[in-house]
Amino acid sequence: CTSLGHAKSPVQDDWLAAFLQAGLPADAVSYSVTVLPAEQTTDRAIRFGHRETVPMNPASTIKLVTTAAAMDLLGPDYRPVTRFYALGPIQKGVLKGGLGILGGGDPKLVIEDLQQVIVELKAKGIRRIEGRFVLDGSRYQEPLPDPSAFDGQPLKPYNVPPHAAMLNFKSVRLGLWSEKGKWQTVVEPELAGFRVEPQLRRVKGGCEKNQFDFQQQSPDVLQVRGQVGLKCPGFERYIALFDHAQFAYRLFAKAWRDAGGSISAKPEKAKIPDSAKLLASWTSPRPMIELLSEINKRSNNPMARSVFLELSAAANGGGTRADAVRRVKQWLTSQNLSFPEMVLDNGSGLSRHERIASASLTRLMVARLGMPDPYPWIDTLALAGLEGTAKKRLKGQQTVGRAWIKTGSLDDVRSVSGYALTDQGRWAVFTVFVNHPQAGLSKPVLDEFIQKLVSRY
Repeated sequence: CTSLGHAKSPVQDDWLAAFLQAGLPADAVSYSVTVLPAEQTTDRAIRFGHRETVPMNPASTIKLVTTAAAMDLLGPDYRPVTRFYALGPIQKGVLKGGLGILGGGDPKLVIEDLQQVIVELKAKGIRRIEGRFVLDGSRYQEPLPDPSAFDGQPLKPYNVPPHAAMLNFKSVRLGLWSEKGKWQTVVEPELAGFRVEPQLRRVKGGCEKNQFDFQQQSPDVLQVRGQVGLKCPGFERYIALFDHAQFAYRLFAKAWRDAGGSISAKPEKAKIPDSAKLLASWTSPRPMIELLSEINKRSNNPMARSVFLELSAAANGGGTRADAVRRVKQWLTSQNLSFPEMVLDNGSGLSRHERIASASLTRLMVARLGMPDPYPWIDTLALAGLEGTAKKRLKGQQTVGRAWIKTGSLDDVRSVSGYALTDQGRWAVFTVFVNHPQAGLSKPVLDEFIQKLVSRY
């Protein structure tokens, strides 16, 4: 370990040893710690680290860079606006030509929002929609990536690609349970013309025997194939379905019909024509600070990737990754922060290319504490033992409710960064990266480290 500060830390003697004892080599680990003085004391800051200047894959902790930039560049009360257009005239309650949705970069426009928009549309006298159903995501000019490209799992919600008109994360909750020997299913929210076909066999045992996968054999049918333990009452999964236009149409069509309307339209991704007439504008009821909190607490990848592109789109930069990277680096420079080793890809951590040094991320987190009111920022992180990805971690009396963390996890990567309020009233700011095929071995060591920071300072 190398000491970077004014005083030797007792943690230096045993922190790296804990990794080694867990079976991880020293060169798989990087950490950087700054313990700030307590208020109204003459104490000096303590800084220490190990390989803290080496760029490593941060996994989802890179979301801290994206969300910090968004908090400043977009503003905590920034609210995206989604617009709904008539693509033709309304004649005797029939919207001829169809409906267009112009995406405004709202990363969380969910079914409950859409249902309220439908009330507005029906108030215009529309009862039936005929023609086209256009989903316009042109606010983001970044080409849509293949959702299977990262790990070959296109149905996983974390792989949903960003889209300026994304509805309900392009995902549904699928629940299956057995009732009187027959499988029952629920899909929330429901999608028009879509059904689930369970093809599951029962085997001895409980839910630990469950082995199944999902196959979308046709546009209208999702098959669930595999085995389920006899003692397992059922299960639920979140599934990403269709492309953005197909999903949006099926989501809208079901909600529209449930509200008493009818629709016969062809979904497509296209630009809304200039001749279209504005029917309704939906301003997000969630300010940016609330969205950033969900990104950090729950590690929501589609939201993070959308906000990353919004950093570009909101500044008329075209909504591209390259422009977003440039703007984030400019913002860092404005904060007197320079991370020359940093490599940003999509801003979410769902990447094998993103890199940053643990010392750089810790410096950013220390700088955020220097804001006039840092607490809204701190509160975007998951509270240990209570919230989000930290709900089941750090539940001991020493740390529960006293650490605010952002976790990261990929195959071969584990990471954590955040703040801990120590027993002596100090802020401990920390970042730890583990890059190794056996990185999963580090989880208890990471939690132990935060516990030590709380108790020793």
